[in-house]
Amino acid sequence: MIVETQADREIISMSNFKEQIREDIQLIQKDYGYIDDNLRRDDFAFNYWVLSRLYGMDEEIIASNVTDINDKCIDCFVHYEDTKELYLIQNKYYDNFTSVDRSDVADFLKTPLSILSAGRYKRSEELQKIFDRIHSDSDYKIWLHFYVTNDLVNQDVESLINQFSFSEEKVKAFVGVKYYKLSDISRIYFGDRFTNKIPFTTELTTRVSATSLDVRPKDYKLDWMIDLRFVMVNVADLYLLYKKAIEKNYELFEENVREFLGTQGINNGIIKTLRSSTDRENFFYYNNGITLICEKCETLRGTEASKGSKGSRNQYGFRLTNPQIVNGCQTINSIAEVLAHCNESDMLQEFEKAYVLVKIYVFDEDTKNEKEGLDKNIVKYTNSQNSIDEKAFASKQNYFLNLQEEFKKRGVLLLVKPSDKNIFTVEYKDKAKFAALRKRGADLFQLFDIDGLKLKNYMIPLEKMLKVLLAFCKNGFYAFSKGSTVLKLNSPYYKDFSLNIDQQFTIDNMIKLYFLFNRADIDQKASSDKRTPIPYYVIGFLGKRFKDMEFSQRNERLKRLFANKQTMLLIYEFYKNLTPLYAEEYLREKGEEYNSMIKQEIDDALFDRIFSQMLRFGANETIKKFLQEVG
Repeated sequence: MIVETQADREIISMSNFKEQIREDIQLIQKDYGYIDDNLRRDDFAFNYWVLSRLYGMDEEIIASNVTDINDKCIDCFVHYEDTKELYLIQNKYYDNFTSVDRSDVADFLKTPLSILSAGRYKRSEELQKIFDRIHSDSDYKIWLHFYVTNDLVNQDVESLINQFSFSEEKVKAFVGVKYYKLSDISRIYFGDRFTNKIPFTTELTTRVSATSLDVRPKDYKLDWMIDLRFVMVNVADLYLLYKKAIEKNYELFEENVREFLGTQGINNGIIKTLRSSTDRENFFYYNNGITLICEKCETLRGTEASKGSKGSRNQYGFRLTNPQIVNGCQTINSIAEVLAHCNESDMLQEFEKAYVLVKIYVFDEDTKNEKEGLDKNIVKYTNSQNSIDEKAFASKQNYFLNLQEEFKKRGVLLLVKPSDKNIFTVEYKDKAKFAALRKRGADLFQLFDIDGLKLKNYMIPLEKMLKVLLAFCKNGFYAFSKGSTVLKLNSPYYKDFSLNIDQQFTIDNMIKLYFLFNRADIDQKASSDKRTPIPYYVIGFLGKRFKDMEFSQRNERLKRLFANKQTMLLIYEFYKNLTPLYAEEYLREKGEEYNSMIKQEIDDALFDRIFSQMLRFGANETIKKFLQEVG
């Protein structure tokens, strides 16, 4: 299909995303239909979709946050108490041709706030109580969010949104409005979803001011620099900071690209040094230190610093607001591995000589605006010195992290970050969590005859999945020759393919194509020659039948293929048997070896000849019918 203009591409892209919403809604109806009979209706289920996909709510607790539908008031709401935000939401699950009526938006901008302000909102006692408690708090933000599942532009609606203002004497909270078209919804789904980010304040102290280098640009006339501190910190104080973050459920390593990779390699050295009563005093010299960024850094002196350090030994330090460890996750986790087994009083004494250098960079709003991108570059360059693969930076995109969330809802664990395998291994030692994961993935595992008792079978490495999808869209040669670039920053395959796989497949089909590849991989390892079938060729040869299809047709045909296990296995066996025949004929005609063949482009003429022979002599009517349907 040839796309003529950017506008055409955007229309097609939005139509593709509507397919993804439908797929997600079907999953919600399948897994949570027992909660409310109304979920059988797509327009009602769309409320669950908005709250779970855009605002991160668990489907099992959404029911009380859905207030009503098909009216001009509030469909659902979300309250983030930690960040002091209340969202009042109206949803329109419309087709591509139904325009939003001006009166719907006008009523939504006026009616909910008027009723809530008067204390007369009857559809949710919980919402009325929340509003009564927060409306006089000037730090709160109350947002009116209006969602519609098409991109039709209504100038009257735009004018209403632009001219909106709310004035009520007793409401001191900020009140704002945002209107989201389908293209906006897509950007949230694959980008920055709404989150209840927990605020966190902690103390980081040191012995005296001389054990800290404080660079305050305004005081020192270093206007080109940012506010920063280099501090010598005891490992016990770092552990207490780490422990406090866990207790507050605060994500201390959100920006860290390395994260904790287990107790192997470099971590063993850290742990060995800390455990040695004679060598731990040298820890400061051995370790490269920790880098963190924060939004605010206040100086503590004397008694105030002593309180922060759980003792009287420290006389200087800092109070940090929303710190993020961007380099040194390995060090922190290794410290925790050792110190977690000590009680606090013994720990402070036993590790009194073990210190580490902590670099603190302060990024308040002004600094972020003035030094745009510097915080991200600090993350990048402080980690790039530590043998971190460029792919780790590429996979930190929200795009892949949001895909990870969607995979998990389907009972599959997408390994996006380098630490994910270790994190999931620890997390799913919990039998109840593993049982819930198994339940979500049961149909999928039954379809592909996968052993659901082994956690490793639930894990899909991001890079490998992208290679599989590349093989399907192009052919097996590209998976072999270009696969190493699918997570390489600035490579065309990363920018044009990996960050746009939603334009090729729905999430269900991404997963199922990977498991089909995985089946071929298992068969290859079990084969006598250990070479055939060639898994990337199996997927690539199948993909040839879908080459010229537009998104809806391609994904509908794949959906039908995977809907019937018997048909899927027949098609798989056909392509599985096709690959060794192609390889044998290719090697005979070209006079080359296997390793040379997989580095060469697919010979389409040879493939077509082998395919025709297979179709004539090795395909039953079911296979022929399917292949005829897909072209």
